[in-house]
Amino acid sequence: MLDYICFDEEFTRSFTDFLGKRGVEFQTREDDMGMIVAIPDDLDDDLDAAIDERFEELERAYEKRLKQEMLSEEKNVTAISVNLSSGDTCYVPVSEEMMQRILSVLTPQEVGDLVDAIVSVIEQPDTRFICKHEGVPDS
Repeated sequence: MLDYICFDEEFTRSFTDFLGKRGVEFQTREDDMGMIVAIPDDLDDDLDAAIDERFEELERAYEKRLKQEMLSEEKNVTAISVNLSSGDTCYVPVSEEMMQRILSVLTPQEVGDLVDAIVSVIEQPDTRFICKHEGVPDS
């Protein structure tokens, strides 16, 4: 038996459909890498060549699909660091586009000062009316 490994369901289905249309008997079994498709090793040379050619076409299509999936899953994410009074730091994910818009009008220091002010009020709420608060120091 000759073993071919198909890495995903679409690859396996396309390959086994191809074999079935040509009357080639096959067996399948799962493997850590994908699905193993086993065919007899005593097929005629022309059929062997056609099977190898089709498998290579499907393998290239799988690689192309995989690359496209990886590219579509790529994310451009930046983050704003948040320093808590406990000393812990956490990060708020922000899209790259939003970060660029923010930094087009504020400096990184100003963004940090704004975030620190928000964290401070969240950690130690001051529920007085805003007119009762002390003025904000000039930056």
